[in-house]
Amino acid sequence: MIRIKKILYLLTKIQRIIGLFIFILTFLFIFHNDSKVQWHGGASSQSAPVRIKRPATGLLSLYEEALSHREKSSFHPMFHNHYVSLKLNFTSMIKDYLNYLKSDSKKKIDHVKITCLKSSKAMKDFYPICHIYLNFRVNIFNLKEVSFTFLSHNSSCSLSLTNTSDIISLDIHEMFLAEDKFRFTYQWRGFDREKLFRWSQWPLKTSCLKSYLNRNQRQSSTLPSIFFQCSSVNILTHSTSRELFIREQEAVSYWLDLQYGASINRKVFDTNNLPTKSRRLAPFEIAKNNQVCPQKFQNWILNYQKWHENISLNISNRSTTFEEQFQRIIELDVRFLIYKKSTTGIADRMIHFITTYLVALLTNRLLIFDTNWPEFIDVIQSSLNYQPHTVIPWFAQLNSIKKNLSLTIQNNLTVKAHRFLTERYKQDYDYEKDFPERILIFKGHTGGVIHTIASNSSIYRKFLTIDLEMNTENIFGCLYNSIFTYRLSQSIKRFPSNSLNKQLGHSSQQILQALLSPRFFPIGIQIRVGDKTMIHANSISHEKINFEKFNNFFTCSQDLIYMNENLFRRTNQIPIIFLLSDDIRIRQTALKRWKLPFECFRLSKNKCPSNNDHLQILANSNPVLHISHTNNSMLAFQLGIFDSFLFSLCEQHIITTKSRFGRFTAFASLKQRNIYSLNIGKQSSCHNQSSPLATVGYLRLGI
Repeated sequence: MIRIKKILYLLTKIQRIIGLFIFILTFLFIFHNDSKVQWHGGASSQSAPVRIKRPATGLLSLYEEALSHREKSSFHPMFHNHYVSLKLNFTSMIKDYLNYLKSDSKKKIDHVKITCLKSSKAMKDFYPICHIYLNFRVNIFNLKEVSFTFLSHNSSCSLSLTNTSDIISLDIHEMFLAEDKFRFTYQWRGFDREKLFRWSQWPLKTSCLKSYLNRNQRQSSTLPSIFFQCSSVNILTHSTSRELFIREQEAVSYWLDLQYGASINRKVFDTNNLPTKSRRLAPFEIAKNNQVCPQKFQNWILNYQKWHENISLNISNRSTTFEEQFQRIIELDVRFLIYKKSTTGIADRMIHFITTYLVALLTNRLLIFDTNWPEFIDVIQSSLNYQPHTVIPWFAQLNSIKKNLSLTIQNNLTVKAHRFLTERYKQDYDYEKDFPERILIFKGHTGGVIHTIASNSSIYRKFLTIDLEMNTENIFGCLYNSIFTYRLSQSIKRFPSNSLNKQLGHSSQQILQALLSPRFFPIGIQIRVGDKTMIHANSISHEKINFEKFNNFFTCSQDLIYMNENLFRRTNQIPIIFLLSDDIRIRQTALKRWKLPFECFRLSKNKCPSNNDHLQILANSNPVLHISHTNNSMLAFQLGIFDSFLFSLCEQHIITTKSRFGRFTAFASLKQRNIYSLNIGKQSSCHNQSSPLATVGYLRLGI
């Protein structure tokens, strides 16, 4: 009996030990899982949700790698506004075939056939509609270095071709239906079989991203082929400008979510709860709120966009003659407003653009973009058709064409170019009466949006304020965000993941992530010294600057912090200063005195000191390029437009009165708050000195 009791006692102890061991293993398993990022994938009704773990920083890297893969690929087709265009990178195409050429490295490929195949509702099978033959000479120096010389082309359909560097662009002239679909094949000389083109989807689809994550729980250094299979397609479908615009906005919003998620220094990040605390919204997201941009206004914009698309379609058939197009324009009574950019800075161009856009809306004119601004189209996606060569291919040679047309058409094709000077921002216009011509070309660098809605004698005031329920605080921003959005590809390049700034200032990604965080209250300061500081940035960077001249901007920000001290304490927000300046020395000096410490970017650990007696400056220390005074206008526009995007994320704005860059950004931000407008070296305090947007809109040639 005693022996049995001892055996039972030993079994009980063993059971307890096993139970403790299982508990420890379970605890370690849970702790290990909680230390990873959680992604929730789709699940069937018979199974529980699948949890996939991956850091947000890894997802941002995934975007960058996908973009790099796309840009290196050889084929980019587009079916946009009923026309098909193809872009081919022949260097990439040829490199893909180097394995075939290993046996004969001196072999020259001089011919490739590209076939366009179409399907429709009537014929669901794809059938060839165009064969394109491209002739060129290829020199293969080694298995990594390739060059080619384009010689000629011919095709079985009408098309136009442009050749720049290693890129060949093809525009097929036939107009297609929105329900049409396309495939494309290619065949090298000497090959007896055609190959099907595939290309990367862009913007990157979140469904593809999650599909990849469901198969890869661990981050890898390179993307597997399964991801590129998911993100690539071989069927081309139709897109309007509006559809591309919405798609771009949705993609950028998700990417901003990832940026904010990556800034949270924690090991758990859940896409089904992304982010756990709402990040600060970008202006284009704020504009979707009916309380900010009223529904009546949004309907007005949407109706114009639909009309713009339909009219563009009706008058841009490339298979018709110019005379037939003119006849169609007269029959439909289409009137044009052509925006002509100024030769000055980004702010001048944008302010003039938005005012021209408003006039086109008010007068129901077809807005046409400036043809000579490639960097704009590269950085910004528009909700309107920005391809003037498609809509008005005759414009560049209109004078010579008109001579051969009938008098009726000539008399109906009236043209007027008008340059707006300084009177625009304070003068009333009746655009129907003052500009009756069919084709208007507006030039200038001034703005009239605020005056159009604020002036008691404006003939458009009642319509804008009563019918559309707009006001001086929201009209510019609602207009701006209804036509422009930043491209995801350019956003990724401007704010690369894990970017480290070894210089004095902060990296672009650190700035973006801090401005997105609701834990901070960002106050934007923009100090403009003059264009000369940008022209001679390198030569003056080592010169001393009288920093005391700009003390009033920082004193003003300190006043704002004191005035809102209770708010910051109640909301647990930390006030920071995002500093923009055309003079690199101002930013460098401010950073040496008050740089926001690195600990503040570890957002989840609350290590950022909340000391309202000490300014905390967020800024980069890189020189600024002026778009009109540099040989690299593309980079200047990219840097400038994304500086304005960052500045628009600030909750309060302190700007230089003589500068228009900070002012137009404050209006476009849709914060709808008073602005502090300062002159250099004057006004030491900002206590109760803010200016309403209606007042600021009349400063320095208007908004």
